[in-house]
Amino acid sequence: MPETELEVEFDEQQEVFLPGSPISGRVLLNTETTYKARAVNIQFEGRAHTNWDDYESVSRVGTDGKTHREQRRVNFSATVAYLEHEILLWKSPDGSNALEPGSYCWPFSFTIPTIVPPSFEGRYGYVRYSVKAQVDRPWRFDKAKKRCITVSPLLDLNLLPHAMAPFRDQASENIGCCCFKKGYLELRVDVPKSGFVPGEVIPFNLHILNHGSVPVTEVKAKINQYCTFYGYRLGRTVTYTSGPLSGTMRNIRKDNKSVVKISQQLRVEPGKEQMMAIELRLPSVTPTINQYCPIITVEYVAEISLDTTSTFNSDVDCQVPILIGTVPIRQYLPPAYYPPNPFYPSSVPSVIPSAPPLSYEDSMYGTDGTELQTDENEKPFVPKYPVFNDLPVYNPTAPPKE
Repeated sequence: MPETELEVEFDEQQEVFLPGSPISGRVLLNTETTYKARAVNIQFEGRAHTNWDDYESVSRVGTDGKTHREQRRVNFSATVAYLEHEILLWKSPDGSNALEPGSYCWPFSFTIPTIVPPSFEGRYGYVRYSVKAQVDRPWRFDKAKKRCITVSPLLDLNLLPHAMAPFRDQASENIGCCCFKKGYLELRVDVPKSGFVPGEVIPFNLHILNHGSVPVTEVKAKINQYCTFYGYRLGRTVTYTSGPLSGTMRNIRKDNKSVVKISQQLRVEPGKEQMMAIELRLPSVTPTINQYCPIITVEYVAEISLDTTSTFNSDVDCQVPILIGTVPIRQYLPPAYYPPNPFYPSSVPSVIPSAPPLSYEDSMYGTDGTELQTDENEKPFVPKYPVFNDLPVYNPTAPPKE
């Protein structure tokens, strides 16, 4: 056991905080011997950051006088600072710069700004919030303890009219190829609303019309997370109020991950049609990020596809954009789902509708989702997101079950 231990504890045991609410807790220091210390402070930091390397071709004149082409690595990055604050917890009162043996506790509290994006970990960037306790030691290395926390803004689907709107898409495709055309296949997809929360079931109502000469054998459904990262050559710091970044020095990286998928065997014979519903339950993922962060966006798209027995050009697919929030649409829930919600602070009741009890769960990607600058923490950070596991399925246009 070390002679001196430094810890950070939070009043909120789940370590999930809402914008506009306080981060409160205490810094604990235990020392068995007289400990040289000039001051103890705590730092609060929140920022979005992107970073990656690219390569470009450049001309060089060699020692032989000839021009050669070679690859040069170029770094692209960008940073948005949302939170930078420091509080002095203790200072040596008499200039002795020493703490006597014993246990010390310094409480702290700081209110998070109201306009910040949610915590997020991606391949080329992140939105990360942290609390760092630091002991300023004269003529010695400072002692520090850093803890990452989750900030989870309210993305209230009740305040977004398009979240309540149904979405429809349809697609048709001539299956087969060249001289082996086998007719066309048509798929119609209907989703009763566009906004959902993690833990909720998304129903897809399908109408399959087989105008071809081969049977439909399988339907597949998946939801993908599409991330876009913006960076600048040699780096740039921007504000959260900046619009979309542009310019010749800008670079863009895209990444997508599978969120959830399902496949189901079926058989729709030539000349027949079938109506059916398939469902996907959203796991713990970050809500849609399309505001307050000019260097990272996160969006979701559902893809529904049909497969046939045709060898070539055998499928047809539809795409449905999905908005993921953190407060479910209450008008589609029965009154029994409107009890007061103890998870939300009483200081902001006017903007928080009643909702079924939620839980906070680790991101479905776990520590594997934390890929960038993982060495700045004691262990890879996994953000948590609100998950509603007991919401009833809203699907008023569901086809009758066979």
